[in-house]
Amino acid sequence: MSKFSCGTHGAAWLTLIGWLVPVALHGQILETETARPIGRNVLEVSGNFEYQFSSDGREAALPFALEYGFSDRLEFLIEPVAYTSIRPKVGSRATGVGDLETTLTYLLHRETGGSPAIAFAGEVKFPTAHNTLIGTGKSDFAGYLIASRMFGRLDTHANLGFTVVGKPAGSQLKNIFNFALGGELQMSPRTSLFGEVLANTASASGGEPAPGAPTGAVAEAPAGEIVGTVGIANYIMPWLRLSGGMSVDNNGAVMFRPGFTIRRP
Repeated sequence: MSKFSCGTHGAAWLTLIGWLVPVALHGQILETETARPIGRNVLEVSGNFEYQFSSDGREAALPFALEYGFSDRLEFLIEPVAYTSIRPKVGSRATGVGDLETTLTYLLHRETGGSPAIAFAGEVKFPTAHNTLIGTGKSDFAGYLIASRMFGRLDTHANLGFTVVGKPAGSQLKNIFNFALGGELQMSPRTSLFGEVLANTASASGGEPAPGAPTGAVAEAPAGEIVGTVGIANYIMPWLRLSGGMSVDNNGAVMFRPGFTIRRP
């Protein structure tokens, strides 16, 4: 939970993908999971560039998301992080690929006039990062209960999750709870505003270790955090949707997150 930048060649490949496969992208503009399946045999492709800065330093990352609908109720999501850069003001720096997350989501109940859509998701994080400043080196397993409901032009989503955190040797990490509330307000056929609040409990007893923490500390262990995000998304072409968001967390870190989605007309 879970960063995009590409040159001319990258843009050409993304355009080609959009024309070769039936893509229907509502887009990875929210970290909050949704109980609205993308549909049978539909492939969703998206990417973002994330740049974060705070008094401790700066970070950048380039994640992608590919989602496929096996049926009208079941879909699979894979989220690789192609590039991560961590540049603290004090302590070690790190550059490399991030961890890989895969999620299987099943729609349990469709939305009706009196009740929201309900879905369940199971997520596995594979430790593809090779630096403990980027990942813990262990797999995590998570489950999410997801609810979505429309209120006029406002589509809302709520998540409640629990993560079994992989524990490196010598660490005393705790499993964590995850919470999320998000929404997308349709302003016009092409433009929407979005926002969300994400929160999780801390895995390490003292929160996330500071840069330069002693040997044995797990730098990327999840800290207790609350993050608020607002943004805007717009279809500049029938097959191309661009988005931009800004997030602020309870530690004062600010993140900018431009992204894209592609759709075949």
